[in-house]
Order: sequence, then C-alpha cells, then structure tokens
Amino acid sequence: MESKIWNERVQNNFDNAAENYLLYSNIQRHFAKKIVSLLKGLNIQKGGSIDLGSGTGLLADEIEKEFPTKKITRIDFSKKMLRHNKESSKKILWNLNNGLPPSISNCSLMTSNFCVHWLNNPEKIIRDWFSKLISGGYLIISYPTINSFPEWKQTCKETNIEYSGLTFPLSKDIIKNFNSDEIVFSNRYFYEENFPDIYKLFRSIVNVGAQSTKCKRKKINELREMQKFWPKQETNLVNLTWEVEIQILKKS
Repeated sequence: MESKIWNERVQNNFDNAAENYLLYSNIQRHFAKKIVSLLKGLNIQKGGSIDLGSGTGLLADEIEKEFPTKKITRIDFSKKMLRHNKESSKKILWNLNNGLPPSISNCSLMTSNFCVHWLNNPEKIIRDWFSKLISGGYLIISYPTINSFPEWKQTCKETNIEYSGLTFPLSKDIIKNFNSDEIVFSNRYFYEENFPDIYKLFRSIVNVGAQSTKCKRKKINELREMQKFWPKQETNLVNLTWEVEIQILKKS
C-alpha cells in the first residue's frame, strides 16, 4: 500500500475516534503517567517543550499537571484530535512523517507516547527530532514493540488465519543510530488487557483509532474460529498482552 494512502487511512481512523478517545485510552494513559514519573528524576532545562503525536493531549496534560510552569506545544496530524486539547494550549497540525514543523527548534524536552510505530521511517525521524534538542535536552518515547500481542499471533498460527495486527518496531532498531552515552534509559514493560471475547477486544482497538491494517478485513467465520482458539483464562476472559518500551535520549 502506498504511503500516502496508508497515512490517510490512519489519519481518518484517528479523526473518527477523537470524540471518545479519552474514554478508551487506558494503556496510553498508563504509560503517560509512567513517563511523567520518569520525568521527575530528570533535570529539565529551560526551553521549548513539545509532545509529538499528542492526540487529544493526554500526555501533555499529565506533564503540565505535574510541572505547572511547563507549557507543552502539541503536534498531531489529526485536526479532530487537536480540537480536544485545552483551548489555551499551543497546537500545531502537522504530519510527523514530514519531519518537524520549521518553527520547532531549541527544545529542552520532546515527548512522544504511542506514536513512533505509526511513522513511515521511525529511526530516521527520531534522529531528526533529537537534532532539534538543545544541549542537555531530552527526548522521551514510548511505543509497543514487536513482542506485543502473543495471544493474537498464536491464535492466527493455530487457525491458519492471517495475522492482521501492526508489525511493531524492534526496540534496538529505534535507537541503533544513537551513541551509548546518548541513551539514558531503555526499559520494557508488560501491560495486559482483559475482555469478555475477541469481538470486544478488537472493538477496543477501533475505539482509539488504532485499527489500521494492511491486511484484508476478517470474515465472520474467521472471527468465530479465532474466538474458539484464543487462549482463555479460567473465567473465560481473553487477554491481549502488550510489550511497551520507554526510552530516554539525552543530547550532550
């Protein structure tokens, strides 16, 4: 699928999810709070602060709540997502696949929560973000890794049904262009979600606009087969396990 068509599909799905995004973004909120807890241990200098792929402003709001003197500029390609940010906040409508807006430079803090895996060339783009930091500035990113969704992959293997989830990045690839002294922190976390059945599981992905796939849409009989073989708990609930990486990069 051509990049332009793919990017339009992703954007449309996030636009459609904007109205109710905050009701369903539990994992994004969980890792936004984790990023803020890590921020507390860093010495952030004065300078611009931006949130890349900010969506409705979930992470930016958490940072401003903890650090009231910081005003976070929110950048996202979804106009409808940006509309749900605080009216008083600075917002920039921009596709991050095109680099950073020309007005962005000399930042002391850049954050990005659950955005990196949607980029066409994340390794190159992250290096470009890093170059716009001031000396001593921090870039903090979180994203699902390739080891996410083992239950889904196992079910597809057992049923011979095509896996239609995203192919998430390898964490080592994301930071392969950085020197060891630039990597302050790199750690993975597991997050498990529970659902009554796979229909509600897949609906949860749609609710946050993350359902874009380059695979064919599943047929009803395929979904029934997946429901039958998906690993179950004793309570008959189905799980979806995420592996999420948080990395902190510091410019010397």
